[in-house]
Amino acid sequence: MDFLSYFMPGEPRPVPRAADAAIIAARERVADRLARATARLDGLYSLLGADDARDAALLATLLAEDLDAVAGELGPAGEPSAVKDRAARGLVPESGSLTAFARQAEARLEDLERAFAARKAGPWQLAADRYEARALWRVRTALVLCVGLLAASILLGDTLARKRREFAAGVALLHERAAAVRGLEYLAALARKAKTATGKPLFAITGENCTSCGCDGRDLRTVPAGDVCRRKWERARAGLGRAGGASPRTLDRLARDPWGSPYLLNENEAESPDFPCLPDAVASAGQNGLFGDADDIVLDVPNAFCPEPREP
Repeated sequence: MDFLSYFMPGEPRPVPRAADAAIIAARERVADRLARATARLDGLYSLLGADDARDAALLATLLAEDLDAVAGELGPAGEPSAVKDRAARGLVPESGSLTAFARQAEARLEDLERAFAARKAGPWQLAADRYEARALWRVRTALVLCVGLLAASILLGDTLARKRREFAAGVALLHERAAAVRGLEYLAALARKAKTATGKPLFAITGENCTSCGCDGRDLRTVPAGDVCRRKWERARAGLGRAGGASPRTLDRLARDPWGSPYLLNENEAESPDFPCLPDAVASAGQNGLFGDADDIVLDVPNAFCPEPREP
């Protein structure tokens, strides 16, 4: 099965001509001799490293013959004979002389490989070579497009997945804030009921004039059970439950906000003679658990001992 033909629709692979046989045979001879010369050059360096001068001299002779044979096929002008260079060094040259010959042979081999590539791109180029070159260019282009489309789909998938996660997180946050507001509204109503039922201001019911004081600047979601903020809120919650007649189940739901922080209470009404009508406030530290920033949710508790301000 010709794989490349799938990328050349309507263009059949060129049929070799009779004149191409000689070119194909010459290319194969040169390719074989270059491969053999490369192997012999590697072997020559190995023998020189092992100080085997006799075998190195013999291998150098064979390498020189390969180089001259390739040069004869390619016909580069002005190149000295490697065989004559090898013969001029004697039957068993010294190691230094053989090393110099190996380096020259290496440079000569590189020149011959470049000449062979130029010959294949010029007079030794066949119609089949041009066909395969165009087909391979289309294969590479198709691969680049496929990789690009795959990368784009992965990037788009990641973007959509991130957007879905962000949307889900936003919806969840809205539900959590709504639950926090409902909890605060119930707390405000319970505080109002406790004040009305007892005839006492809120600070007299909870035993604190500022239950939330000292709770700012910390992540209230992670404070331990014995922390002062939790202890003060537990006492205030128990006092509100007794005074307002809340059930234990209801008080359990008010133990902490949807994010795990204790609710916060600031007892203000009737606390100061100068500002007797300053309302009490209930609050949640919000999603980040830090009390005192824009993430907080704060509700005022209706006054029980001061008239509510009238609308102008």
